[in-house]
Amino acid sequence: MKMVVDTSVLVEIDRHKEQTIRLLQKLAEQEELFISTVTVAEILTGAHLRKDASQALLKAKEVLNQFLWVDVDGEVADIVAKLYAFLLFEKKEKSIEYPDVLIAATFLSLHGDILLTLNKKDFQVFPQLKEKVCTPEEFATTRKKEKP
Repeated sequence: MKMVVDTSVLVEIDRHKEQTIRLLQKLAEQEELFISTVTVAEILTGAHLRKDASQALLKAKEVLNQFLWVDVDGEVADIVAKLYAFLLFEKKEKSIEYPDVLIAATFLSLHGDILLTLNKKDFQVFPQLKEKVCTPEEFATTRKKEKP
């Protein structure tokens, strides 16, 4: 199963959210977990903004290196353009932040199975993602029900 983890979920690690940390640790043992290099940039930016930046950067890189990084390449850029055009012309909205559109495009370029996020509404606006987006809590609950 290809799982893409959104920035919002990784921020939960920094906030010491034990349930999210345990779920990601368990998933890392069983699945390949992907993040967009956009997520890498967002997390590293947050680390640079802290008073303890050098220590925060070390910790952030330690966490980030547990995931497979997906570069924003030509394929992802093409998908971003299509998704953003969809938002502007079909949905007539710009409320979704550009980094989220990049993460959605990364997910689609990977032909991902699950996109873990705390911001479901931002991603579910795209019909291709609607049924593939869930929160870590929803994923954990669904997984427990599926196991005999």
